[in-house]
Amino acid sequence: MADRLDAAMLAPGDRADAIREFSWSINGRVEVDLPSNPHRQRACATTNALGSVKVSEIGWNVARLLCDSTPVDGDMVPHVLVHLQETGVSQVRQGGRQAWRRAGDLTVLDNAKPYEVTFHGPTRSVLVRVPTHVLGLRPSLLDRITAVPLSSERPVVGATAAFFTRLARHQTAAGEAETALFMKPSLDLIRAVVAVVLDRGDLARAPLNSTLLERVQEYVRLHLADPDLTAERLAAEHDVSVRWLYLTLSRAGITLGEWIRTQRLEECRKQLASPAHEFMTIEAIAHQWGFAGAAHFSRVFKTAYGVSPRELRSRHAAGRADSHRPD
Repeated sequence: MADRLDAAMLAPGDRADAIREFSWSINGRVEVDLPSNPHRQRACATTNALGSVKVSEIGWNVARLLCDSTPVDGDMVPHVLVHLQETGVSQVRQGGRQAWRRAGDLTVLDNAKPYEVTFHGPTRSVLVRVPTHVLGLRPSLLDRITAVPLSSERPVVGATAAFFTRLARHQTAAGEAETALFMKPSLDLIRAVVAVVLDRGDLARAPLNSTLLERVQEYVRLHLADPDLTAERLAAEHDVSVRWLYLTLSRAGITLGEWIRTQRLEECRKQLASPAHEFMTIEAIAHQWGFAGAAHFSRVFKTAYGVSPRELRSRHAAGRADSHRPD
């Protein structure tokens, strides 16, 4: 279930409190400085839970967030905040360090210790919030990485940024059971980023390798309609060789072409059964999900489901008609 905020839908007098409440829910109890004119206060944000991990996409014109020396609230366990700047400019301070964040930059904060974020104009960002004890990093390691600027030009940072950006934008299309699958790769990628900051490449490779399967599967699901969903493209998107991609999939018992076809067939099956798509031709549905010809699609569909696309559509149409027929 997603938590959403759109300040534009609220009365001007209610916006400041709503924005502060939302900020507290993801950042902890912090001071939130806003434009004094309520008509100029802007915020549009969505938060989704991946188990104990929360991923938020936020666009707002908040001026500053300030966490003073007050301990974290009793009902708010310490969290690590991983912030990806998408647009705009901001500046973060913690632990005697400060960093400017521009589009593509990533930083880590510990919300159990004082920090300050200053926004220089409207910004859009992705924020990942992880309980510190779940992330499993020693306090001494966290102290060394907070408020350190990280550019997405670094492969591990870029892979992490792309993963979280896609999650933030597409989670509304995923079910609760599916979103829970992304918790482990989220944690492993954050650990990989920490390893890069500390110049421990040996620690970074293991999390990236262990999450490659989940990241490839998530990428495929989001791009199923693309006709050029090839092994070469998937390998390039995830900075691995085609050989390593195939090896990773084979270890999980997955044949790439068959798995992609199965996912596409399932999307076709859903649309053929849905009244919302009853005016689309079978060929159009097949083409939308990457099948080049109607005859080939019909053949593989019947092999997978035991009925032809036309038969499945007819059965569901008849079932809907029966349900609306008066007794």
